[in-house]
Amino acid sequence: MRHQIVSLSILFLFLFSIGCQDKKNPADTAPEASRLPAFGGEWVLEWENKTHIIKIQPEDQTVLWNGTEGLSLELDSVGIRLRPSDEETIKGYFLYSDLKPKSWIGTWENRVVRLIRKGTQE
Repeated sequence: MRHQIVSLSILFLFLFSIGCQDKKNPADTAPEASRLPAFGGEWVLEWENKTHIIKIQPEDQTVLWNGTEGLSLELDSVGIRLRPSDEETIKGYFLYSDLKPKSWIGTWENRVVRLIRKGTQE
């Protein structure tokens, strides 16, 4: 009887450990770069009565804010996140599906904004 209890306990622990494995969320995985729309380049953001230039560099996964570094680019399966390099909070989020040739609707600090493409498309 004692061996049966030990065997069942080991089996239970084994099954429990399999169920508790951390699984990667498919939504956090970015698609291949060739399947993404061309979102890199310079964009204009009007924010709090000022005009800001955002230069998205997908190959380096960096974003220049008014010509200086400070934002990092994170890709997932449905869009991009723009986050300050020294913070955990997301500044902006833009869906690939909302990207148009000359504009891109998204959120910036929990408000809906529109980026306007500056110059030519990549």
